[in-house]
Amino acid sequence: MIPTMIKLPNLSELSFTDEDHIYRLNGVIIPSVSAVMEPLSMAKYKGISEATLDRAANKGTSVHNAIENYIKFGIDDVPPEHRGYFDGFLDWLDEKKPVFVSSEFQCYHKLMMYGGTLDILSYIGDKLTLTDVKTTYTISEMTCRVQLEAYAQILASHGIYIEQKEILHLTPEGRGKKRYEGYPAKDAEAWRVFGSLKCVYDWISRH
Repeated sequence: MIPTMIKLPNLSELSFTDEDHIYRLNGVIIPSVSAVMEPLSMAKYKGISEATLDRAANKGTSVHNAIENYIKFGIDDVPPEHRGYFDGFLDWLDEKKPVFVSSEFQCYHKLMMYGGTLDILSYIGDKLTLTDVKTTYTISEMTCRVQLEAYAQILASHGIYIEQKEILHLTPEGRGKKRYEGYPAKDAEAWRVFGSLKCVYDWISRH
């Protein structure tokens, strides 16, 4: 049985511009989760060409947009070259039967002042679950654990507490080829890492 559906806050004070990936809180720029985590990303993708990273980012954006349109509007519209990734999402949908709360929800941490966009928030079984979608070649625990915890802490700052976290890893092979990676609902170690990164980010910004 699904518990009473949570109500997400109306965050009219937060704005986001997709072109430059900038969050503004009451008109003041705040960093994104990905900006704070840049040192980890640089370590993860060291040696990979910028052109390769750009292609991967464009693919990820295309698949995320297709998933968002399906969740919000029931539209099945994905470029043919990304069809396998989307079919993997449909496979997850059939298997997990999520009850959706939101897709691509933009929010911010009320105390630490950083913003982020949550891919999927849903009830799976009776548990409020945060799902992040990846279309990368592999899943990196080093970055995924920290990213998911940063998102979970955003919600916690608004009084919303998740009960499960997972990465949904989609591949071009489509149905039957997706996989999941679960992480602790409360991850103190990952939160310490993100807090340290935020301190470094703030220190650099000040100087």
